[in-house]
Amino acid sequence: MNGTKNFWQRFKREKAKENSPETGHESNLKKQIQAFARNGIFFDFERENVTPRQSKFGGKPALPKEFEWPRSTNEYDEDAPLPFLLQLNCEELAPYDTDNRLPHEGMFYLFYDLVGQPWRGNEGVQLLYTPTPASELEAAEFPDDLPENLRLFEMGFKFTNRDTIPCWDDYFSILGNSDSAYSDWDIIEQHMGTWGYPHVDSAGRILGYASLIQNGIAETCESRARGDKQENYCTESAREWILLLQLDCVEEEEVDIPFGDCGSIYFYIRQRDLERRDFSQIQFELQCY
Repeated sequence: MNGTKNFWQRFKREKAKENSPETGHESNLKKQIQAFARNGIFFDFERENVTPRQSKFGGKPALPKEFEWPRSTNEYDEDAPLPFLLQLNCEELAPYDTDNRLPHEGMFYLFYDLVGQPWRGNEGVQLLYTPTPASELEAAEFPDDLPENLRLFEMGFKFTNRDTIPCWDDYFSILGNSDSAYSDWDIIEQHMGTWGYPHVDSAGRILGYASLIQNGIAETCESRARGDKQENYCTESAREWILLLQLDCVEEEEVDIPFGDCGSIYFYIRQRDLERRDFSQIQFELQCY
């Protein structure tokens, strides 16, 4: 009986918190978070009527004629083709790109070593972009030496977009390591849902803020870009790095890709590089539990 009574007492206290008017400080934090918010494009799997040139997971990629299938050195020190994970048709993304950040023509492709599952760096992973219009792309054949089990089941994507706000690590970085960040974040976490930023379950996202599992990634990107030399590192320049793509672990009946242990893979890009359509300096990281 005492356990039941305690539960209902806690429940009433939490409901009272939800229904209580915001304090001045809470109102200021709400405005702060609204100012930080970024549009994110979320995607989920859709199995029916998948076409070669649409945004999709698995199957055969629709590639330009001159495109060479990416390869990498595998765990046996052999040259091997990288498995194809997904393609994103920029024409399909355009209606959801409310901040007009992405190219609205062409295609992104993700190839990734599913056996070695690299954690960071460029070996074993490639996120590529072609400006070639989707109408000019053709479904490519798999390389003969790509194992059958790495030719992934094909699923389409359906998209939605909504505002995203920083996770704790990004919030702390944006504020410049403010002393009040810890106590402020406790308040923000309590109000995320009622302020219009609930947790969203999805297969992944494009743009917006990442849903981080471990530490912030932007600072790591900046450090690696500067050769991991501490004297060259700058907190302000680290904020130039933004999420381009996040793909969460795939737990479908036909495909099971855990990315470590229920992890996600992330691709970051400098804002100025994205603006000038330079995708040569993308940084990659895998995080898991």
